[in-house]
Amino acid sequence: KIGDRWVGDGYPTYVIAEIGVNHNGILPLALELIDAAVAAGADAVKFQKRNLNKLYAKKYLDNANSGEKTLRYLLPILQRVELPDSAYYEIVEYCRKKGITFLCSAFDAESADFLDELGVPAFKVASADLTNLPLLDHLVKKGKPLIVSTGMSRMEEVEFTVNFLKSRGAEFALLHCNSTYPAAFEDINLRFMEKLRRFGVPVGYSGHERGIAVSTVASALGACIIERHITLDRTMDGPDHAASLEP
Repeated sequence: KIGDRWVGDGYPTYVIAEIGVNHNGILPLALELIDAAVAAGADAVKFQKRNLNKLYAKKYLDNANSGEKTLRYLLPILQRVELPDSAYYEIVEYCRKKGITFLCSAFDAESADFLDELGVPAFKVASADLTNLPLLDHLVKKGKPLIVSTGMSRMEEVEFTVNFLKSRGAEFALLHCNSTYPAAFEDINLRFMEKLRRFGVPVGYSGHERGIAVSTVASALGACIIERHITLDRTMDGPDHAASLEP
């Protein structure tokens, strides 16, 4: 259960509009994206919360060019789009006023603690953290459901994490995910959801492909959750806009 909605087989697909960092660090844009998600009929919006000082060494924060290629590209963007903690209080209150559920990915323990204080009803775990056992253990102790993406993972890694979570009594869903932005249609392999079903938990799909056809098929194949990035304009500057859906 996420908020007042049951999620699983036999219930309507739970649709998450992932705002992520598409607010570009601008609070009014974040609120506009919430409005767009509400108008589109999404069940929830999802943001991303990071404590960059906990995730990256000071030498990289001071000079991203001292890191490897991906870090040189990504870290300056994350520094530029980071919202202050005060903005999240406004976002949560705005979601409450608009009648849409606020969700957020926690990338570190401090961010998880902050989101827990905000009253987030479930935690999203990004694909890159599927095997981040200290973070998963910290999240499980909050006693809230987890939505876990499985992009870039081998099946044995998924199985290991499922056993880890089940041994701790966690409630969780697994999302099939292809972590290419945007994902090529021939690489999506929606039938992988069938393999995830053997774990006996709700299974969904987190997509980064163009258009809505694949997500529609995923729902028809029984996806309990669909997560898609949302943007007001795919041509905006930022890492995820081009792989996002416009309203």
